[in-house]
Amino acid sequence: MKRGLVVAALLVVFLIVNRGAFEGYFSDDDLDNLSWATVAGVDSYMKELVTPIFSKTNTRPTGALYYRWTGLAFGWDFTKYLWPLFALHWLNCGLLFCLMRRKAIGEFEAAVATIFFMFHAALLEAWWKPMYIFDLLAASFCLITWLVFGSRYWWLALASFWLAYKSKEVALFFPVVLALDNWKRALPFFAISASFGLQAMPVNSQRDNVYTLRFEAQSLLTTIPFYFKQAVLNKFGALLLSPLVWYARQPVFLKSFAGAAALMIPLLFLPGRLFGVYLYVPMLALIPGLAGILGTISRRWVLVGIVGFLALDYLALKVKRKAELAMAHEARAYVEQLISANHQSRLASTAYFENVPLGYRLHGLTGALRLITKDPNAKILNPELEASRLEATDRELPTLSWFAPKKLLSVIPHRYGEAKLSELDFKIPATGWQLTSGWFDRESHFRWAARSARLRLLADPRHARLRVTYNNSPQVMKTLKQLQVEVHVNGEFIGASNFDQPGTPSVEYRLPRKYNGQIEVELRSLPGFRPEGDDRELGVAVISIGLIR
Repeated sequence: MKRGLVVAALLVVFLIVNRGAFEGYFSDDDLDNLSWATVAGVDSYMKELVTPIFSKTNTRPTGALYYRWTGLAFGWDFTKYLWPLFALHWLNCGLLFCLMRRKAIGEFEAAVATIFFMFHAALLEAWWKPMYIFDLLAASFCLITWLVFGSRYWWLALASFWLAYKSKEVALFFPVVLALDNWKRALPFFAISASFGLQAMPVNSQRDNVYTLRFEAQSLLTTIPFYFKQAVLNKFGALLLSPLVWYARQPVFLKSFAGAAALMIPLLFLPGRLFGVYLYVPMLALIPGLAGILGTISRRWVLVGIVGFLALDYLALKVKRKAELAMAHEARAYVEQLISANHQSRLASTAYFENVPLGYRLHGLTGALRLITKDPNAKILNPELEASRLEATDRELPTLSWFAPKKLLSVIPHRYGEAKLSELDFKIPATGWQLTSGWFDRESHFRWAARSARLRLLADPRHARLRVTYNNSPQVMKTLKQLQVEVHVNGEFIGASNFDQPGTPSVEYRLPRKYNGQIEVELRSLPGFRPEGDDRELGVAVISIGLIR
């Protein structure tokens, strides 16, 4: 009865502390996953679940099934997606507590260590965002594996470990944790792990993106400080936990630390993907060692320590909650306005984007459009890429223009090369519609033009000059010594500029006559050059270009 009341009180406190989760919204990964997981058949996931072949498409069938079932059942009701996440996190906490009790750790120490895990701010997103269902499921199956592994039916743990790996690859090194308990029993688990690991290595070597494992010292210099800071929350948390270092020599802690370090191996060589929530599974191995240390310390000091840590944890949670909700509110406004726009006038299945909500990326926007239009082939293209813009050469396609300060979405039709603006500022995304030839993709706040580059502007009789702001970098000017740019309007020469010093000069060219409507501007650069290791022939870099009065 007493234990039940304690558990109930903890759950009530957990819900109060995490009430902000219900103000959250789908991440870009959520929308992407929902857009394909609700379309593919269950049979495809079941096939992926049992195949011993490494998935080159990074399909994680257990999490995909979650998205399929919840997506079809809950639709756009985000709050309903949270309850399975909460339930899995609570289940993991319960399994972790049972595991520690089986390891003969005292009930008090096991409870304190479980509370440490249950409320840890670095792990917050695991139960706030459906996209981390993969981590939650991997943790659940790892814990079940660990519990069954210690019983007479240890061989049944093979199935659970298989599901853990199929939930997320972070489970790949979990056999090390098992081997620290019984290395002979762990041999079949190592066989499974080695099979998938060896299949994964060639795939890793053939790609170069944020998901590529980089076995370099620089990776460790990036990842170790990051994850250490996440684990201890901040410098005050590090100070509070520092007395435990004195007890870290104990075998129970060293074994736990070794297991956690093994689970961290993939994360330590993945500097392009740094998220505190990735500690969710590795921390499972560390918690029993932490509980073992607590058993050697006075309970009075343990209570003081856990209260102090929870206070720091709550402060860290408030900071993270503010950032998460800021992104969620913007994302919700964007998607709800996109749904409304589709109701008013059915959206085309091909569109472009102009600015995006905070924290969103292109695949998330595409997922939203597919869900809203119910077209699995719908796509949102990047208008910064000429190949994408060319899809609107002979037709008008909508551009989803997001104005973050007012949280306002406008659906604006565009045709490639059509002049609607009198000035283009390349610091702003998606200003490439009026570029017709000789331009390269936007880089930070400017664009490179080829030796001859053309664009269109919308003129009216009040415009008297053309203003161009150039970006002459020190490296370029050192290479060229001198750069000349000629400017033509509708084929007529209107002026030239010579540069021999680095800088960002704004040059104004007087128009020879009054123009009304669309005009074509051409920039001709001499001498042009090819940067080392680059097959492009570049002319001049431009920050902005436009007509002024």
